[in-house]
Amino acid sequence: ERVRQDIPHPTRAAAGTPRRVDRRTLSVNSEASDALVPDCALPPIEFNENPLDVILLKIFRFLVERHTGFQSPTPGILGLLEQGREFMLRPNQTPEAQHVMVNETLKGLLTPIMPPIYHTFMSGTNLGLAPGPGLPWAAWLTSFITPTFFSFLVGPSRTNRRRDGALGGLVVDKCKFLQESGCKGLCMNQCKLPAQSFFKDGLGLSLTVAPNFDTQECQWSFGEEPLEPASDPDIPKGCLTACPTREVLREAKLSRPCY
Repeated sequence: ERVRQDIPHPTRAAAGTPRRVDRRTLSVNSEASDALVPDCALPPIEFNENPLDVILLKIFRFLVERHTGFQSPTPGILGLLEQGREFMLRPNQTPEAQHVMVNETLKGLLTPIMPPIYHTFMSGTNLGLAPGPGLPWAAWLTSFITPTFFSFLVGPSRTNRRRDGALGGLVVDKCKFLQESGCKGLCMNQCKLPAQSFFKDGLGLSLTVAPNFDTQECQWSFGEEPLEPASDPDIPKGCLTACPTREVLREAKLSRPCY
C-alpha cells in the first residue's frame, strides 16, 4: 500500500507551517481568486551553483536550443525557463511534444555511453529484466548518485526513503526549477512527467516524482511506479496564483489547461 510521505523542510518554523490547501479547477479567464491554487507558503531561497552546475546548465541549455530552435539571452536557470516557456506557449503545442523535447535533451546530456551501462548494471534490462524496479541495488544507488548531476536543475537534494518506505528515495528540499518558474505547467511537462518517462522508457527504471506545490519540496522515488496525474491527489487541479505563464495566457486572451 502506498504511504504518503510529508517531507519536513529545514527552514520551516512551527508558526509558519503551511496548511494543505483546497485544490480547485482553473478557468484561465476567471478573475476569481478562489479559482487559483495559493503559491508556495515558504519564502524563496538563494541557490548557489558549483562549477559542475554551471557547466551542466550550459550544456543543457545548448541541447534545449538544438531541439527547440530558441535561445534566451538571459543567463542561468532563468534563461532556461524562458526557453521552456517559449516552447510551451507555441501555437498548437502539446504536453507530449514537451515531454519528447525534454527526453531528447536528457539523452544528449547522458551521451550514448551511459544508457547501455545503466541498462546492464542498474535496471537490468540488458539482462532480460522488464523495465520497472531494476536490480536490487538500482533504486538506492541511483538516489545516491543523482544529486551530484541534477542539482543544476532542482537545487540541493539528499537521500531518504521512497514514499512507500523502501530505500531509493531522494528529496529536494526546495526545488529551484519550481521556485524560479512559479509554473505548474512547466513543472509537470518539462520536469516531472518527462523525468518519469525518461527513467522508465530510456533507462528501464520506474520513477515517481512528487512535487509539493505548497512548499516547493519534491520527492523522487526510484523504482516506484507513478500514479497517473489525473488520479494523483497531490497534484492540484488549478493554476498557481502568481504563475507568469497564466498571466501571459490571460493577456493574450488564450484559454489552455494548466498542463
